[in-house]
Amino acid sequence: MLLSKPAAQVPTIATAEIEMSAHDAFRRYRCTHPFAALEDGGYVVLRYRDVSRLSSDARLQATETAIPAQRGISEGTLFDIFQHGMLTANGGVHERRRSAMSKTMATLALSQFRSSVRVAATALLNEHFNKRTLDLRDDFAGKLPLMALAGMLGIPEAECPAFIHNVLEMNEFFRPYATDKSIARAGQAADWLRDYLLALIDRTRAGVEDNFLSRYLAQADADGDLSDVECLIQIIQLVIGGTESVRTAIVAQTANLLAHPDQWDAVCGNPALVRAAVSESLRFEPGIAGVVRVSTADISIDGWTLPAGQLVILSSMSALRDERVFERADRFYISRPGLSRSQLAFGGGAHRCVADAFGRAELEESLAVITERLPNLRPTYAPSFYGHVFIRRTTQFWVTW
Repeated sequence: MLLSKPAAQVPTIATAEIEMSAHDAFRRYRCTHPFAALEDGGYVVLRYRDVSRLSSDARLQATETAIPAQRGISEGTLFDIFQHGMLTANGGVHERRRSAMSKTMATLALSQFRSSVRVAATALLNEHFNKRTLDLRDDFAGKLPLMALAGMLGIPEAECPAFIHNVLEMNEFFRPYATDKSIARAGQAADWLRDYLLALIDRTRAGVEDNFLSRYLAQADADGDLSDVECLIQIIQLVIGGTESVRTAIVAQTANLLAHPDQWDAVCGNPALVRAAVSESLRFEPGIAGVVRVSTADISIDGWTLPAGQLVILSSMSALRDERVFERADRFYISRPGLSRSQLAFGGGAHRCVADAFGRAELEESLAVITERLPNLRPTYAPSFYGHVFIRRTTQFWVTW
């Protein structure tokens, strides 16, 4: 009989070590332990098999309102995003809130969405084409997902700049290293977005346009089990989930390819390689570091006991470089076999991203447009990536051609 060893015996990853290089820290501890403690509190699960398996383990629950409470937020729109959202709910509540969104996503034409993304990506590059330089993070990757979402929601073009500005401000709350000032601005932006979307919902209900928002509202009405605030918050969570992870991933996949000129040239010469390039980049440098859960019971992992009542990070960032699964895991190469495993970048279990197919399509179409329009693209300097908990952050990424 294998006796479980207490979590007190697992190593603790120092904050300074993980901030210096999360990938290096995870590699070091992943070799000897299935999980480790974090100096700032909680635990991080490190190996692919365990992250994948525990994504569906009922003993790990979504955080509900623990995260805003930890930051002293107990009311307002930022609090409501956690209190009434599907991503932060559990069990039957999660299923009820997710249902209308899942059904609506199933009615959308992925090919039409791809076409819309290509049009938006081309327009963004055209704005800067003659300048022969742009910040790929802010001028392209930051705007493209929001333009795609604005189209889905039926937001008029004239209202897009304010929508984009306030979503980016609100999302600062979810990024690593948020400050008191940025959190205050995020709260104000979230309030603006709430009021704007409520007005947009009223206009959509009164109109005849057929788009994602009108279909979602009709589905929610037909199901009849969402309150008005729940209906609103699911849209806001879709906006958050559909922007930040894609923003960082667009920067990462472009930077990864440019750092390997032979692979960049291969994708430029053969568009059929775009899908593999996106998959490998999601594995190598995902936009989401992992998901945060709360353990409701002791969990045994390879003889070690992960205790109940703890914040637990299921680290896809570590799992997707697990040497047990990926040969030469710290090497980026798009011809790698087994790239279907990169799907873990979109989460797993009941909380797997509701729009994963659309997120992947957005990454593929954006890369296709960049490689088609700018085959001579080159970086001014390489970007850096930060964050090991949830949404990751990237520095600016200036490129020229």
